[in-house]
Amino acid sequence: MKRFAIVIFFFIGLNFINTCKLSADQKTVLILNTRKGVAKYDTVIQHFRQNISYPIEEHSLLSPRISSKKLQSICSKKEFKLIYCVGSKACKESFKYSKNKKIIFSSLINWQRVLLPHKPDNIFGVSNEFNSEMMLTLFRLFVPDINDIGIIYSDKYNKEWIEELKSYAKKVKINIISQKISHRNVFYQTMINLLKKIKVFWLISDPVVINNQDHLFEITYLCDKYNIPIFSYNSSFINHDVTLTISSDLPTIGRQAATIANDLLSNNDITYKIQYPAGSFISVNMSQVKKYNLILNNDAFGLINQIKE
Repeated sequence: MKRFAIVIFFFIGLNFINTCKLSADQKTVLILNTRKGVAKYDTVIQHFRQNISYPIEEHSLLSPRISSKKLQSICSKKEFKLIYCVGSKACKESFKYSKNKKIIFSSLINWQRVLLPHKPDNIFGVSNEFNSEMMLTLFRLFVPDINDIGIIYSDKYNKEWIEELKSYAKKVKINIISQKISHRNVFYQTMINLLKKIKVFWLISDPVVINNQDHLFEITYLCDKYNIPIFSYNSSFINHDVTLTISSDLPTIGRQAATIANDLLSNNDITYKIQYPAGSFISVNMSQVKKYNLILNNDAFGLINQIKE
């Protein structure tokens, strides 16, 4: 009986050791969401979750707010073998506190600028913007007769992207007329001066240019006043007198990020550390097309996901 009890205790102890070993070896993914309840972040994360093969723990930085000390403690946990950060704040914080972990980002404006101070070897991601070549190719496909496109931007968020855009624009004979601003209080006069020189205004994602709905209303008002159509990046703008929007498909971004995560945790090779969005969502406001007498290329209609009459 005594010998039997020793055997039982031996197997219990062995099982406990194995369980601890499995727990230590368990690969868990930490999701850092800038703010829970923001549709563009939640959609990406939903599709990431649906396509990931490992356990997940999620934290939101701003709802409720997490202190820097607590965030540093979360990021340093050994069970988190990889961090997926969504939104600019989550990305910047994870880069700061997780220098020895693999990080995947998405929904990050101007990733080139943000990554510069950091060691890039452990950072992977899906760009928030299409590459400039694809955007200009799509614009040229939809409206082949328009050449003069105006953009207002800030160096802080879009310097590198604008430089890349202008370089490719020359190849497809599109004239990018850009105006740089550093503060929103100079936007109005800058916009008026620009509208006198262009055929289309391209509203890009830049917090200095547009950071709330009032900014959008101001932009659409001025463009209407000067009879200039607007192209943009957000499909919801199609309901606010924007003519054409070409946006990245959020579910696809989530799936792309999940594929990178699965490959990293399985020790598979990653061909491209930073990927451009693989899917697009294109919307056209036909009332605006008619208003500005735009001639759309019939061959492009098959690419449209949403038409607003």
